[in-house]
Amino acid sequence: MTDYAHAKIVCEAGFLGVAAEGLKASVNPNVQGVGIGHKLQHRIVVKEKTLQVYVKRKVHPTLLKPEERIPDEVEGVPTDVVETGIFAIGRKFPPIYQRRIRPAPAGVSVGHKDVSAGTFGALVREGSDVYILSNNHVLANENRGTPGDPILQPGKYDGGRPDRDSIAQLSDFVPLEAEATNTVDAALATPIVRDDVAPEVLHIGRVKGDADAEIDLVVRKSGRTSGVTSGRVTAVDGVVQVDYNGRVALFRRQLVSDLVSKGGDSGSLVVDAANRAVGLLFAGSALTTLVNPIGEVTRLLRIEL
Repeated sequence: MTDYAHAKIVCEAGFLGVAAEGLKASVNPNVQGVGIGHKLQHRIVVKEKTLQVYVKRKVHPTLLKPEERIPDEVEGVPTDVVETGIFAIGRKFPPIYQRRIRPAPAGVSVGHKDVSAGTFGALVREGSDVYILSNNHVLANENRGTPGDPILQPGKYDGGRPDRDSIAQLSDFVPLEAEATNTVDAALATPIVRDDVAPEVLHIGRVKGDADAEIDLVVRKSGRTSGVTSGRVTAVDGVVQVDYNGRVALFRRQLVSDLVSKGGDSGSLVVDAANRAVGLLFAGSALTTLVNPIGEVTRLLRIEL
C-alpha cells in the first residue's frame, strides 16, 4: 500500500529542511511547499494521486543543478511539479493571464522581445511541427522581426526578459502592407521546448477545429488584458482602415464584433459556442473589435488547428 503521508514527510525534509527522525534535512531554494493531490496536466486535473511539489518557477530539468531537480517519484509515490510563485500575505499579484506560466496555455501574455505584450492565440501545427499563433504586430513587431528572434512569455510589458522567459523563436509571418490590401495580421513562433506550451486556451479549453462566422454568431475569446469575454459577430466581409501607430493599413474580408477587448488582447483566438475557431483578434476601438477570419489565417500561414 502506498504511504503518501510518509513520502510527504520525506519531501518536507529533503526540499524544505523540516527536521524528521532518521532523515537528512536539506533545502531546495525553488521549492515553496508540498501537498497530496491529483496530478495537474496543462492545469487540468487528472485522476492520479501525487505528491504536489510547489515551486517558485517551473524550469526545464536540464537547466537545473542535479541537486535542485525534483525526482519523478519519492518513496514510490509519483511527484507533480506545480508552479505557484512565492507564497506571501499582503502582496498584489498580476492576473494569471499576465504571469509566467509553464506550460503556457493560449490566452496568456506573449510578445516579441521588442514588443510590449499581446496574447498567445493558439497552438497550431503544420504537419508534425507545432507553432504559437498570434498577430504579426505581437510576434514580428510589424514586419521588423527576423526569424529566430526571441518570443517572451510573459511579454516585455509584463516583466518578460530574454534571458529567462524566452519560450519560442519567431518563425514566419504574413507581411503587413501599407500600400496594399491586407486580410490578416498573423505570425507564427516555434516553441523552444515543446513541453513549455499547452494545447488548451486558458478558461476556454481545447479548440475543436474551425468554422466560418455568420452574422449574430455568439463568440468568445481569452486574452491577456480582459480575460474571457463574449459577444456577437455584428458584420462579416468588413473593409476597415486600421491605425498602426500612425501608419494606416487597409483590411478586407474582416469580421466585426461587439466582443469586449482591450490593448494587449491582440492575438486572441475567437471561438464559437462549440469551441471552433472563427478568427484571430487583431484590432479594435472602444466599442468594436476586429477579427481576421480563421480561414484566411490558416490558408496564408499553411497551418491547421
